[in-house]
Amino acid sequence: MLYTQRADVHLAPAYDVITTTVYAGYQHNPPGISFMGRKTWEPGKMLGKFIAATFGIPAKVQSEIVDAISDAVSNTAPQVRAAMDQYAGVKELRARMLQTWNEGVIGLRDKRTYSLPQWKPGVTFDGFSDPPKLDNPKVQIGRSEGLATRRSKVRVKKR
Repeated sequence: MLYTQRADVHLAPAYDVITTTVYAGYQHNPPGISFMGRKTWEPGKMLGKFIAATFGIPAKVQSEIVDAISDAVSNTAPQVRAAMDQYAGVKELRARMLQTWNEGVIGLRDKRTYSLPQWKPGVTFDGFSDPPKLDNPKVQIGRSEGLATRRSKVRVKKR
């Protein structure tokens, strides 16, 4: 969302919304900004209350916005699917993107969030298998590769 004050709130352009969870190494990263004291990607039942209290957008308008987002995802998905077929090198990434969009819209429409009717995304989301799971390498920050490995402490029995 973009805003300068509470009376001037509107949706950010699509290029401003990045689905980072589809990229290796970022799929389990929490958002940089906390949402009502939690850092989570799940909207949950507090989203509507937060938006209403913070931006003054009533629940009915929020539901209309979620419907518009659902339609936009349905309308954009065929282009993503066509690119999957045209550019083989990004097929897995685009499949993860479609899967993430699908899960996101279903999550927004869920009874715990906006309780909207079941979403019918269209055939674009059908007919492809789940993309391979992303590697999630454990990276130890602040430890040089040139250092020797740590040894476990050896306990010496006292006699």
